[in-house]
Amino acid sequence: MRRAAAAAVATLLLSAGLTACTSSTESYCSQLKDDQKKLERDSANAAKPGSNALGDTVSLLTGLQDKAPDDISDDWDTLVSALKNLEDAVKATGADYGDFVAGKKPPGVTDGQFNAVQQAAGELSSTRVQQAATSIQQHALDVCKVDLGGGLGAG
Repeated sequence: MRRAAAAAVATLLLSAGLTACTSSTESYCSQLKDDQKKLERDSANAAKPGSNALGDTVSLLTGLQDKAPDDISDDWDTLVSALKNLEDAVKATGADYGDFVAGKKPPGVTDGQFNAVQQAAGELSSTRVQQAATSIQQHALDVCKVDLGGGLGAG
């Protein structure tokens, strides 16, 4: 009798844990689907002068990072950290992200600030960040059935 009760409790706890995991993943996937178009729009507008697409992308991805399942959370941390570093470097210059896209130093930006932006942008091209973005995109496709394409803002 005790074994049967213990087995029932174990089954109940296991199924509750699986439901919580599934519910968490479903919430993440739902948010990913909702944000997919915004990510595509922000990616397309990132280079336009006066656009806050970089800041919008960082905010959107931070929200997804917060909901990401454990198996992909380290990759989200890597990607969002790199994007935040770029956003911070650009903000410190007082210029727009789009002003840097041509690879030239915008007027009023110091050499040190320009180098900081270049370094942060280079981090996005690093193998570590690119692998994280690829893992997130593959997870989104495999688990959530969402094709992010190039909408993550890395690269």
